[in-house]
Amino acid sequence: MGEVFKLECDTCQYENRISVGIGFLYTSLKSIASFVKDPSIKQQLDSFMKDSSTSFHAYDAMYVCPQCKGIQNELFIEMQSESSHFKHSCSCMRCGTIMIDIPMEHNVPVQLNCPDCSEGGLKATFYMDWD
Repeated sequence: MGEVFKLECDTCQYENRISVGIGFLYTSLKSIASFVKDPSIKQQLDSFMKDSSTSFHAYDAMYVCPQCKGIQNELFIEMQSESSHFKHSCSCMRCGTIMIDIPMEHNVPVQLNCPDCSEGGLKATFYMDWD
């Protein structure tokens, strides 16, 4: 089961909801392929689904840009087989930099600055569970 957290800046009006974790659609590569829109990830999924040695790890993740501090909610997926390996890299929609997957620890993200004002800190509060 996944969780949704509400991120709020302690200085400006920035607010965002971030989903993290796994749901029912994350149980197989076929079900993940049913909702993925990125053609390069879809192609990788198709390739790995044909290999019986494939194992994978996938979940909704919070990504933070090390350059502009932008925050995105994206799929984390890593697949491994006897002959191949793939790990999705998330690019920032603001500046194009490769982003970092930031885990939620004890319901609070690692120290983050606000992506809008850059001065405030973000507070994360539990919002709801999801499947």
